[in-house]
Amino acid sequence: MATVITSAALAPADGSGSSIGHAAAAGRACLDQAGLSAADVDVLVNVGVYRDSNIVEPSVAALIQKSIGINLDYLRSPDRRAAFSFDLMNGACGVLNAVQAADALLSTGGARRVMVVCADTHPSTDPSRAGTAAFPYASTGAALLLEHTGDTLGFGRVHHRSLPGGHGVNGYLPLPDVGADGRNSIVVDRDDDAVERMLALAVDSVRTVLSAEDGAATAEDTARAHVALDRTLLVTSQPSPAFAARLAKRLGLASDAAVTVEGVHGDPHTSALVHGYRQALDTGRLAGHDRVLFLAVGAGLTSAASLYRLTATGDGTTR
Repeated sequence: MATVITSAALAPADGSGSSIGHAAAAGRACLDQAGLSAADVDVLVNVGVYRDSNIVEPSVAALIQKSIGINLDYLRSPDRRAAFSFDLMNGACGVLNAVQAADALLSTGGARRVMVVCADTHPSTDPSRAGTAAFPYASTGAALLLEHTGDTLGFGRVHHRSLPGGHGVNGYLPLPDVGADGRNSIVVDRDDDAVERMLALAVDSVRTVLSAEDGAATAEDTARAHVALDRTLLVTSQPSPAFAARLAKRLGLASDAAVTVEGVHGDPHTSALVHGYRQALDTGRLAGHDRVLFLAVGAGLTSAASLYRLTATGDGTTR
């Protein structure tokens, strides 16, 4: 039994600058691709970190659920199934943490389908303030629809690693300084060596996953596992535009062994993995690969990684 991707979608570039709008649009596109309706979703998990007007309550996931129209009046629905939604915030690692939560719900029968939405924006919702030195994150969004299958294809175990020391990147609201403009303000500080440390952590994370998943216990085993990377496409977070290519180089792979997200102004942050995966689908990059290694670094100096064994359709989805 494994959790698989039913569909993956990106938010259209509508210029709204709204994280709720981006997430809801991506969620609706995800359902359209799968040929499903909002009533077919049992759980929605929102992993976006930066949100409209720095809203804290109510749950942003609930607002996205309402915008998509997921089982708003379940007592009137044909099967009377209630839908649940919640926020899960862990930076760029959030998508894979949501996959873990979804796997638990799907494997126990607590849900038929789980939707994961991810979107970040500058709190002002002004898209011109996103992807800048002051706020490096893109104003964008994406969504995954997940289900369970009876075989071993799909997501494997999610592996976690971390580095000691400071977080490397801090996003916060300095309340004494922002005054009445707090709804439209945010500060993001990044240590000068943050990206270098993220790269080192990413290399360590890849080796950890290969050792665990491919049973590499000796140097010879590790060499065989490294060869297996030739059949594995890397889809990574994107804390810098060159991050994916630099990671591939450090692993001794070709620069195109990892997907670099294109067409997005700034760091896609929580939606980076879905952006990379969707781009790989659209450009035929999955051809010739047996699996995808999803790797996120950026919830502080921590990482999450999982090998996704491609499903029988050849494009990673179950549709």
